[in-house]
Amino acid sequence: MSALPEPARPARRRSLRLLGAWVLVAAATGGTVGAAVGVLSGTGVEWWFVHKGVLVAETVLASALVASRLAIPLLSGLPAPLRYGVMLLTLVGGAIAATGVSIADRLGVVYTRPATLFWQFGANSVLALLAGGAIVAWDSLQARLERTIAELRRREAMAREVELARQVQEELLPKAAPEVPGYELVFSSRQAGMLGGDTFDFVRLPDGAIALSIGDVMGKGVAAALLMAGVQTLFETLAMAERDPARLNAALSAAVASRTRSGRYVTFAYVALEPATGRLSYSLAGHPFPLVTGPRGVRALEEGGLPLGMAPGIPYGAGETALGPGETLVLYTDGLVEAPAADDPADEFGRARVADILREGHALPARQLMDRLLEAHAAYAGDGPLADDTTLVVVRRCGEGAA
Repeated sequence: MSALPEPARPARRRSLRLLGAWVLVAAATGGTVGAAVGVLSGTGVEWWFVHKGVLVAETVLASALVASRLAIPLLSGLPAPLRYGVMLLTLVGGAIAATGVSIADRLGVVYTRPATLFWQFGANSVLALLAGGAIVAWDSLQARLERTIAELRRREAMAREVELARQVQEELLPKAAPEVPGYELVFSSRQAGMLGGDTFDFVRLPDGAIALSIGDVMGKGVAAALLMAGVQTLFETLAMAERDPARLNAALSAAVASRTRSGRYVTFAYVALEPATGRLSYSLAGHPFPLVTGPRGVRALEEGGLPLGMAPGIPYGAGETALGPGETLVLYTDGLVEAPAADDPADEFGRARVADILREGHALPARQLMDRLLEAHAAYAGDGPLADDTTLVVVRRCGEGAA
């Protein structure tokens, strides 16, 4: 016969120790009950009643052990009140039957010591009820533990899925801005949670133009992240085939509407930059207005239509302007302008503050101007977690003599 594996030996020894402790507890309990019966009936402690008390206690607790291992699993399909009721009746009935069997060798006690026998029956019934109550409590505790473990496993699985979605999302977003002679392109994207709903992208078009996009999915979590990934993929595909910004947004809106349930919308801004001339052609879909700052002040790009997916089939407007030397284009999501103040959640950072910072810093390089915006945003909102995803794309056309 092969020896037990090393890990199994400690488990077996623990089981044997627990069983031995169970037997000793039953014997001590039964002996105490038998002695107490004699005292309560006024006859004093008698060995016969102590012996029978041990016998009945062992029977009751053995029944309880069998019930906890076999009966409860077999009755698990029944409603809890019925399951526990059947179990308690079985235990009490077993205790009474065990008491009756234990006096079979001394039936005369029924006539000579009825009071003592009454106490014996009562004590054994109480013992059975206590054992049954312990089993019920253990069963309830075990059920709660199983539910807790199942919930923890569900949350762990969800956390793994969220982490995988976050990694996929990071892979989809640009790692660096394209290098365009005569221009500075920088970006920043910060998420409020594990998964973000903001998207941005740079696509080099066949005619040499640079397609810029920025968007914000309404909502948060996995659903928003998946929709964001879908919009970004669609944009990269459509931008190569559709040069007109208005028609591109219309196609994106129809695609979003057909692929998502009602109530899922995306604000979106598309800008095509022609590096040679600085010409900007654009169309917005419910997105915060991009801003252009320079020596002549700050102006907004406002042409477009409704968010993607909200009203497919309705045409979008489009606009054109030029990014002159020394001017900077700033695209952003609403996490920048709608950030609540640290001391007053009703007061938002606002587009006016953004415009003031751009006006004062219009001569700064793109990186410094973006950092100034983010620093002002952080100082205004405080040190707490972000209220919403915040994304910035900054494009500066270098002026004469600029590096």
